[in-house]
Amino acid sequence: MIYSLLAVPDHSIIVNRFKDKYPFIDVSLIRPGSSERITSKVVTEAQAGRHFVDIVGVSRLNMSSLIQRNLVMSYDSPERQGFDPAFKDKKGFWTAFYVNPNVMAYNTHLVQPAAAPKSYRDLLDARWKEKLVLEQTSVEWFATLVQYWGEENGISYMGRLAGQNLKTLNGNTLITQLVAAGEHAAAVSLNGPRVELTKRRGAPIDWNALNPVVVDIVTLGIVAKAPHPNAAKLYIDFVLSRGVQESLLEEGFVKPSGRTDVKSAFMAKIRRAKVQMISVDENIGSQWERYEKLFQQAFNVQ
Repeated sequence: MIYSLLAVPDHSIIVNRFKDKYPFIDVSLIRPGSSERITSKVVTEAQAGRHFVDIVGVSRLNMSSLIQRNLVMSYDSPERQGFDPAFKDKKGFWTAFYVNPNVMAYNTHLVQPAAAPKSYRDLLDARWKEKLVLEQTSVEWFATLVQYWGEENGISYMGRLAGQNLKTLNGNTLITQLVAAGEHAAAVSLNGPRVELTKRRGAPIDWNALNPVVVDIVTLGIVAKAPHPNAAKLYIDFVLSRGVQESLLEEGFVKPSGRTDVKSAFMAKIRRAKVQMISVDENIGSQWERYEKLFQQAFNVQ
């Protein structure tokens, strides 16, 4: 049993490949919703003594919450050797299923590439006043940059950005579609792979990587009291293999891999921009309510 963030149609392709290799293993795949909902479901079931799920796929921040509750087992898959150290837990609790760098996106009919923002400072230019949109639950992005820049400088910047009278909306996919449709000229921070996939499908949308790039990691781990731990280990090995990471996740779904031996056109563009990538710090979780309040205050999100 798998609880995962990856869209069911895409994840089902991976599952079917796995079942072709291991036809004697039955696989059930459920996408309960957001990373927070998956985490809540795992916690609730564990508290009730109902151990249904074997593998869980959530954000790094939510995985840290499960680890702190002793709800994830350590498994050092041999495939982990191929991953960048930044994309795997040292103790083997999780490995990156795929990574989600955040990018600034813009509509190419409304904004010429040369004029598109290329830095966080550019977003403060007067010409972008009332033309920007921000996802209203971007607390992890907000908190990561505030930590990176330092609280005083970070909060000051976010206040000036809010002074651009940007619009806040709920839903990364929705905002990507609205920017592609020309409803908004540009978005401050969106899921980069989703923007890139929309672009490859012919939509008038493109993106720039702002320095630093905030990278969220969608992790995979095995639940501590998994009813089928050995089958779960086989699945983890399969999903983390170069073949699946490269041919399905990277090339098929535009989900960048954390493996060092997988070539990624998406990540190559980010690296050409010569930016530093910073991942969401699991310590943010201990201060989540404070950062959430600061974010809501800065951008007047109710």
